[in-house]
Amino acid sequence: MHHRKRIEIVVERVRAEDVTALLDRLGATGWTILPVLSGRGRRGVRLGGDLSGVLDNVVIVCIASEAVTARVLDASDELLGARPAIVSITDCTILRGDHF
Repeated sequence: MHHRKRIEIVVERVRAEDVTALLDRLGATGWTILPVLSGRGRRGVRLGGDLSGVLDNVVIVCIASEAVTARVLDASDELLGARPAIVSITDCTILRGDHF
């Protein structure tokens, strides 16, 4: 068993490539992008699935070491910018430490 951090970032789909490029640059060994079907928050209900995809959100999940997580936190201005985003970081336990 190995202890790592799970970084989850909810962003507009159009920003996903910039966020994953930042994670790559900061040393993340990988990430997964999941579609967001719908959600509700401070601004009310948000539904994805419009034809243009402009309003769609995604969740980017990254399992990372403490060092990579610290670099992500240090880059929070670049990560968040003035655009909407939700970032959460939690402790997790993984089986294959050499993959992360």
